Amino acid sequence: MKQTALLLLGMMLLGSFCDLSAQQETPPDKWDNQIYLGNKVAGGKNKWKFSGELQTRLRNDMQTLDNWYLEGVTNYLATEWLEVVPDFRFTIKPDKLEWRPGFGLLYKNLQHKLQFINQVKWQIDISNHGDADQAFREVVFLNYKVGEKIILSTIAGFIYRWRENWNGFQYIRFGPGISYIFDEKHILNFTYFVGAENHEGQWGWAGIPSIQLLINVSMQYRYKPAYYIEF
Repeated sequence: MKQTALLLLGMMLLGSFCDLSAQQETPPDKWDNQIYLGNKVAGGKNKWKFSGELQTRLRNDMQTLDNWYLEGVTNYLATEWLEVVPDFRFTIKPDKLEWRPGFGLLYKNLQHKLQFINQVKWQIDISNHGDADQAFREVVFLNYKVGEKIILSTIAGFIYRWRENWNGFQYIRFGPGISYIFDEKHILNFTYFVGAENHEGQWGWAGIPSIQLLINVSMQYRYKPAYYIEF
């Protein structure tokens, strides 16, 4: 397992190197520095887990509000390897409001120190302008617990969008993460994404630190829930 920890560390360093390379090779008008700031509360019992999150996202070198949202998620822990996950997000953007119901599945293997989680999800973004854009996302998480206080993570995935006049990959993101466990109820998550966003044919790159405080109010579950963050 020491080799696994070294592998994860190497992937984290590689993500940092890719970040630097992207800044050097991408034109200045194509690279953006963004940030995600979130607070999440979770709890449940037996086969049910519930969570709510308030998150703010900034772009344009962290100077402009991209959006902020409230999201509620229900995880049904069907088996030790499968979770059924409906959710609902209400988003406020500078130019519109959005309602986003979603439905996903989490396949997980948590039997070893190196934990594997695969998320597949369908969603539809409905705005107050009358738009209704569907999307499919696929995200893979690798988590490795180092001692009692640290969890190292690697995350990679994409979102494929289809609209009335355009279909295509909208987001591709990957990056390393680290979580600090204060105690069983309080965890601080830090992730750095390198991401590409497709503006219907025009691609732009971004570096996105994501900081989230997770508060677990109850953890009386029949099966161990997947440990993952919102992509």
